[in-house]
Amino acid sequence: MKRSKYVQLSLAASVAMAISGCGPTEKTYAVQKKYNFQSVQQCADEKLPVDVCSDAYMTAMAEHRRIAPVYDNQADCDADFVADWCQQDSAGKFIPKLGGFELTADGQVTQSQVDAAKAQLPASEAANTGGSGFSTSSLLTGLLIGNMLSSNRNSYYSEPVYRYRDDRGNYGSSTLNQRISKGSTFTKSNQARYGSSNYADSVRSSASKPVSVASSTSRGGFGSKASARSGWGGGGSSS
Repeated sequence: MKRSKYVQLSLAASVAMAISGCGPTEKTYAVQKKYNFQSVQQCADEKLPVDVCSDAYMTAMAEHRRIAPVYDNQADCDADFVADWCQQDSAGKFIPKLGGFELTADGQVTQSQVDAAKAQLPASEAANTGGSGFSTSSLLTGLLIGNMLSSNRNSYYSEPVYRYRDDRGNYGSSTLNQRISKGSTFTKSNQARYGSSNYADSVRSSASKPVSVASSTSRGGFGSKASARSGWGGGGSSS
């Protein structure tokens, strides 16, 4: 599976308010991109800030502990995910392993940020990025997202990702929210069987919590390049 799953670049420019009432205006571009990473290192390799990558991992881990389905036996857990993918917890129950994290960056970049990112591109690729706007070049987009997330005005979303097999027997990685939107119910999980509230609603709420870049930076995340090498469930992208 490719690390980057979805790209949405809105080229309809809006006009940023000038700092002073009579100052010049600058075009801004709405940017949204959704990544699926298996490790903090993969995230950092995409030119995203290490503190954001590590904090997104920690956010996904916290959500995993809150919303991961719990089963009384391994067979029921394996049936919803992947055979031998579930693990037993200290209470003797079974939960799926965390398979990665999905990071959705959402914000705006200015024309000067676009120009600065283009200046970092190899000459061969810079020639194909168009005029004053920008294309969906993978490298250029990564640089823009990195610059955008370095600004405290922007935010991102992070959710835990799990491996599963679809109806055709193919392996994939997805958030619980995405699977629920496609009809999965996890009815054999203890949350669905014994929970007093709607399990699907609990899962959906995790997808609507933006993380402020300012708060992420103040927490510091793991805050080191060494921590960016951490991962789980084996290296490399899932198939």
